[in-house]
Amino acid sequence: MEGKKNRFLPDRYRYEEVIKRYVCAHCIDFGEDGVCHSQDPEGCAIFRFLPELVAIAECIRDYNIRPYIDAVRKEICMQCRNKGGICPLRDSLECGLDRYLPLVLEAIEEVQAGQQQKDWSQWRTL
Repeated sequence: MEGKKNRFLPDRYRYEEVIKRYVCAHCIDFGEDGVCHSQDPEGCAIFRFLPELVAIAECIRDYNIRPYIDAVRKEICMQCRNKGGICPLRDSLECGLDRYLPLVLEAIEEVQAGQQQKDWSQWRTL
């Protein structure tokens, strides 16, 4: 997964916009003032680990959420603060990434589907 995480960076704005629509619009930490009030002192983990999330979504194709959760625990939580498997934010349901992972994956899927459609339309015009 390491090689893939930087591949989408030119489209980072697109991923962020779609995630804001899919996730932030429903997030309990997103205030009426339009600002994220995440309890995570480092800021929202969804945006901090966006390259890793996209890489996970590209590597796993499954209708079951469990493989995605396992990959997030292995690839992201260990980088964050989950040393030894204990995470106070996740355990107190304050980790936005853990709470909204299915919505994050839907948002990533929408962006990727749009990219595939764009690639196909460009190919057809040649």
